[in-house]
Amino acid sequence: MPRRATPHPIASKVGGRIRELRQERGWSIAKLGAASRVSKGSLSGIERGLVLVNVATLARIAQGLGVTSAHVMTFPEDSPLEALLEEVGQRPPSAPRSRRRPPS
Repeated sequence: MPRRATPHPIASKVGGRIRELRQERGWSIAKLGAASRVSKGSLSGIERGLVLVNVATLARIAQGLGVTSAHVMTFPEDSPLEALLEEVGQRPPSAPRSRRRPPS
């Protein structure tokens, strides 16, 4: 993954989201690197927007974080719907609901 001299706007947004998810877990770059099998140097460049991450690497990072790739690509600050999805995604799962059949 080639490095850029200046951050790319989209890469910065994705990298910032990865950093946010990593920091929510209290993880260092080294811990995420071990969990995702992505080098610390690559993760540092990705988080700073200097590296455009490819789909395979994004999937490994997401798996290391324990989330889906789509979750990494969700930017809650961009829309109320994505903010709601982020909030729902962070709630602990509730007890299963019983499915009631409507009266016949």
